[in-house]
Amino acid sequence: MLFDVLVAALVAGVAITGWRLARRLRALEERVGEIRSLGRRLDDMRAGLERGLGVTRAHLAAVAAGEAPERAAILRGSPYQDIKPTDAFGLWERTPGLFVLDVRTSGEFANGHIPNAHLVPVDELEDRLGELPPPDTTMLVTCAAGGRSTAACQLLGEKGYVRLLNLSGGMHTWPGPQVREATAPPSAPPAPAGTTVSFRGGPVTEAQVVGAIQDCFDPEIPLNIYDLGLIYAIDIGESAIAVKMTLTSQGCPSARTIPEDVRQKIVALGQPNVQVDVVWDPPWHPSRISPDGKQKLGLA
Repeated sequence: MLFDVLVAALVAGVAITGWRLARRLRALEERVGEIRSLGRRLDDMRAGLERGLGVTRAHLAAVAAGEAPERAAILRGSPYQDIKPTDAFGLWERTPGLFVLDVRTSGEFANGHIPNAHLVPVDELEDRLGELPPPDTTMLVTCAAGGRSTAACQLLGEKGYVRLLNLSGGMHTWPGPQVREATAPPSAPPAPAGTTVSFRGGPVTEAQVVGAIQDCFDPEIPLNIYDLGLIYAIDIGESAIAVKMTLTSQGCPSARTIPEDVRQKIVALGQPNVQVDVVWDPPWHPSRISPDGKQKLGLA
């Protein structure tokens, strides 16, 4: 009986000791985790300070060379600054080895790019940093309209690049020569009178959107609605496409089906965010029909 009591007491003592040791071990693990987390934060702070010092040194070097960055870029400690198209062109002309980074898609690049530019799409940039020159190299970064190049400059700045020039307005404002490759998609056909087409970047080209719309027909007229002059405006952005159109009359029996057909055909290009608005001002008139359309209808 006494032996059983002693064994039970011993087991209880061992259990209590084990429990206390487990608690201490958990506490130690928590402390170690806190120390590691603090170490990571210190590493991040150290890296941030090093990047900041690198930017400051680059700014001072530019000032010493008589090429002071914009005041706003200095105040915010930015690793990049925006550069006007004319200034960018002048820099490109007098700097034969200037590294030009184009962060658009391969299709956009093929359709027209700055001579000797290097293509690295922005969504691949972080994985392809090894293809870029050293971080202290002056680099002109461009895209279609400036949005993706800004994102690229921010990413590169986080990776230690300190001499970045972001082309304001992108390739839409580039005043210099461009190289168009043989594999480039065909250009969009001329727009009918009163139709405006704006391309501000993105994976879907102007020619693709116009081609999709040319597959849409008014059932009462044997002519596609683009050449018929029903499209007033096409705005192609990096994340959305907007179309403003009209119909031959407010009583058109296809008032619902035609706009939806336009939307679906553009969506099929791979851009799901498509908006088609029908307007009645100004009203459609046969004078809006394109020259090619007039020939097809025997009106030329």
